[in-house]
Amino acid sequence: MTDQTGQLTGPFAIMLIAPGVGDAVESLGTALRTRSSLSPRVREIATLTIASHYQSEFEWSAHEPAAKNAGFTTSQLDQLKRKQIPDGLDEAEKAAVESVILLLNAHSLDNPSYQKAVALLGEQGLAELVWLCGYYSMLAVALNAFPAQNSTRFQNGGVSDPAESSREPRVGPSRSAPVQR
Repeated sequence: MTDQTGQLTGPFAIMLIAPGVGDAVESLGTALRTRSSLSPRVREIATLTIASHYQSEFEWSAHEPAAKNAGFTTSQLDQLKRKQIPDGLDEAEKAAVESVILLLNAHSLDNPSYQKAVALLGEQGLAELVWLCGYYSMLAVALNAFPAQNSTRFQNGGVSDPAESSREPRVGPSRSAPVQR
């Protein structure tokens, strides 16, 4: 993604700071987007769950159009942004969102959640979901570490004043609350 002057923005600009690693990161992203067995709906709802968790406006803005193209409604996306599991998801989509939430908050899946995810997504699908979660979490953390690349701040809990983007790092509990149903 580029700005109006043609300069790379978001995580792509950060990747240029350490291009050897940035190339590998982008290769993983390409594989997740183009060689995954996950449906576009599962990929996008999982990605936006991660963007919501990390309050990553760049990730949200980059993936919201794809989620709408995949058939998600504005109402469903608004629910997700408010840390709620959206209404109207199919069982696989719901399992993906629940798995991502567990991975982000507990850093693992309990046995019933693992069994449900494998039953609905397949073992390969779950593995790809885990890698997707790690990839977009990594991008969100990078965007939060380099706030100029995440310039439009996340609504409902994010920084709204650009002057605050140079704030001291937050210490303590995550800025994100668990998703409630």
